[in-house]
Amino acid sequence: MLHIEYTKARVKQTARFYRDGSALAGTLTGGPVGLESNLDIESSEPPDKIQHLVKMAESSCFAMQSMIQNVETTTVITLNGNPL
Repeated sequence: MLHIEYTKARVKQTARFYRDGSALAGTLTGGPVGLESNLDIESSEPPDKIQHLVKMAESSCFAMQSMIQNVETTTVITLNGNPL
């Protein structure tokens, strides 16, 4: 188990999807186009420990893994107000 001390953690995810075809014609299709994750963390932990935590979290998330395998994903990490 990884123990991380933090004072604030905020996650904002934006998923983009497409839809094509016609529901009336029975040709409607859709799916994911991309996923952007923005993580804002305040912590006294070293940056490499925060990056390790994010990698572990992404690896253990079934929803994230299903997106990573099929579309472009972006993760932006901010630690104490600075890009990581």
